[in-house]
Amino acid sequence: MNLICMLVIEILFLRNVIFDENGILKYTLIVILTFILGYIIFLIRRLLFSKPSITLESDHVISTKHRRYDASQIECIYINYRRIGFKLYGKRLVPMDLCFYFHRDQEIAGVEVVHEWAARNDKEIKHKFFQTLA
Repeated sequence: MNLICMLVIEILFLRNVIFDENGILKYTLIVILTFILGYIIFLIRRLLFSKPSITLESDHVISTKHRRYDASQIECIYINYRRIGFKLYGKRLVPMDLCFYFHRDQEIAGVEVVHEWAARNDKEIKHKFFQTLA
């Protein structure tokens, strides 16, 4: 959402710079345009090149957004093909930061670790389709 808003602002500023006469406003808009363009590049780079990870500890989970969820907050674990999601109590949808998948070369070992974590914390694993909450 940030990226879309920044692109719209960038287009509006670019239109003003192109059609504005020379003056202090034009150069101010060019500076703001440059900062926004840099921020857009930063967001795209972070989106494409960051590797999200979920950490399974003995009694809690650390999500891709570095939030800690205790095992008591997690109702069950959904597995849909390669996607895995941790469903919280009282929620219908799985939060996006608790949804992940393993790379093909790590999938068997990773799913085994998830099964061990679920058994250790008495969580049911359901093999079914699930929706995520962004």
